Amino acid sequence: MSESERPTSPTYEVAPLTPAMPIATLRARRKTNAQDENGSFVIPVVPPPASTTTVATIARDEESRVRDRKPSQPAEKISILFPTDSRLALPVLTTAHAGFVDITNRLPLNAPKTPEKTDSTREFGKRPPRPGATRSKAKVQQKRPTVPKSPPLWRTLEAKGKVGIAETLDYELLGTLPYGASMVTPGMLREGLLTPDTAYHAWVGAKRAIEERCVPPPGEWDLARVLADAMRFYLVELGVAILEQVEGPHYTFIDPRLHDNTGAMIKQALRLVRLFTKKGHRRERIIVTIPATEAGVQAAKTLEGEHRVQTNLTLVSGLEHAAVCAEAAATCVTLCHKEVSEACGRRTGSNNPFIRAWEAINSPPRRLAEEAIQSAAAYFNMHELGTSIVVANLQGPCVAENLGEFDGIALTTDQSLRARVPTHGVPPAAASAAVMLAKKHASAAQYPTSYLAAKDGAFLSAMPVDARAVAKLTLSTGLKGMMEQMHQTSMHLLEFIQGEAQLEQLDDVGLQECYRADDLEATRVEKMKAAGRDVEEDFPIRWWDVGFRMRFSTWDQPEAYRDH
Repeated sequence: MSESERPTSPTYEVAPLTPAMPIATLRARRKTNAQDENGSFVIPVVPPPASTTTVATIARDEESRVRDRKPSQPAEKISILFPTDSRLALPVLTTAHAGFVDITNRLPLNAPKTPEKTDSTREFGKRPPRPGATRSKAKVQQKRPTVPKSPPLWRTLEAKGKVGIAETLDYELLGTLPYGASMVTPGMLREGLLTPDTAYHAWVGAKRAIEERCVPPPGEWDLARVLADAMRFYLVELGVAILEQVEGPHYTFIDPRLHDNTGAMIKQALRLVRLFTKKGHRRERIIVTIPATEAGVQAAKTLEGEHRVQTNLTLVSGLEHAAVCAEAAATCVTLCHKEVSEACGRRTGSNNPFIRAWEAINSPPRRLAEEAIQSAAAYFNMHELGTSIVVANLQGPCVAENLGEFDGIALTTDQSLRARVPTHGVPPAAASAAVMLAKKHASAAQYPTSYLAAKDGAFLSAMPVDARAVAKLTLSTGLKGMMEQMHQTSMHLLEFIQGEAQLEQLDDVGLQECYRADDLEATRVEKMKAAGRDVEEDFPIRWWDVGFRMRFSTWDQPEAYRDH
């Protein structure tokens, strides 16, 4: 096929121009869309007539239009030098920028722009306003009740004439903080064995008990008696060390394991007072702490009335229990906040967990404990009783602000440090309400009481049911912890005493035989190390004990030293 016979393909040298749409058509179309949206009526769309234009016709028209077009003027050339180095070139302005330069000279384009805040501007944390939504009225901001700041507890105690009692073995605090009295508890005896400075007093007490023991027949030791004397000497030695640091009275204690034996508690109290007197301290400074059980209250009554020994009945649970102790003429009563709080939480007799949870919500145990202490203090102040009230085992130093008119507060090491920092106080309205409630309970209580004379000292059965339940739980909880501490301390001292007794009864050969197992273990370890193996001891070898070193020495063979 020749070139003339080939059909010409529709090529375009210039892109075909889209025919411009008349403005009227746009307006009509916009109006039509609005009418369609309103739904008032619909204009029928008439299809355009069929076009007779072909591709070839469009091509011929474009060619003729291109031929008739006049050549356009060449654009003005800008003479800009080509950079020959790496330095920044100077700005070049042409005539096309003249208008822009004039504008920049008149307007402060370099000034910082602050975005204009509009309604549509969304800030962090705020929702943009919805269109058409009415703005609600500004809410009136309610001021939150501010909790007043209380001064440090030490300053409050000093201002109110209260006594801070040192319940710590930190000698640095004992010599710096303004304590007015000191106290030793079973937990402090156990804690003293863990520090070299205070463990020395335990060693002195044990050695003194061994030296002053009544010598039984040869080869026999009365370990129970020696241990009891060692515990008593340790308690006195530790108390004397604290008395040298703190002025004022000192609270020592009876072994809580004797809580149900009146005669034994009286005998031990007299021995403790006698020992402190021999150390040069007047008996007026010594207060003997006794558990406030039925036997303990009777012992305190006897000691106060017949022997002029000051007593402190501890683990008191509330107003009625404190009234019994005041009836026995005790010098002090101690209400332990932690134990009373736990007892108030367990006082219900129901096994239903929902009932227990409901009671805990309506009457929180801590608040009940505070009310019990406040009521007892109000009762003593109302009737001007001579017995002082001491608060111990606080669950935080800020609790002291809610406990009413007590006379003294026992502070541990941590509590003594926190008492130097201001705390959140109690709102005046709440404080006044608590005082009024405490006075109401105190005025409704019986005075004078006759619990001790009612059933020959069995005052628990004469108390109201709720008060009796709280008293029993407080005593059982507190005595359990105190007896556990005393047991651990006594076992520690007993191990030392047994070792001393064993050494006294053994000869040189018998002493070496006590370390046979250590000798075998040491031999095994040395052989494994000589073979280059890693080995661990099956049990701690007593390398530095005298009996173990005697097995490896030749002290009993003098002939071995003749050649040296």
